[in-house]
Amino acid sequence: MSALADFLSMDGYAVYVWVSYGLSLLGSAGLVILAVNRRRAASARLARLEAQEAALKPGAVLNADEDAA
Repeated sequence: MSALADFLSMDGYAVYVWVSYGLSLLGSAGLVILAVNRRRAASARLARLEAQEAALKPGAVLNADEDAA
C-alpha cells in the first residue's frame, strides 16, 4: 500500500500533476461536447435548408400549412 501512496503523492508534486490531468481531461471533454452540439445544430440547419429548397422547386407539392402561410 505504501507504493500506491508514494505513486499518488508523486514526491510532493501530486497537486500539480493531478490538477493538470484534471484540467486537461475537463478541457478535452468540453471540446468533444462542443463539437457534438455544433454538429447537431449544423445537421438540423441543413435539414431545414433542404426542406426549404425542396419546397421552392417548380412542381413541388406544398403542404396545407405552407399554403396558408
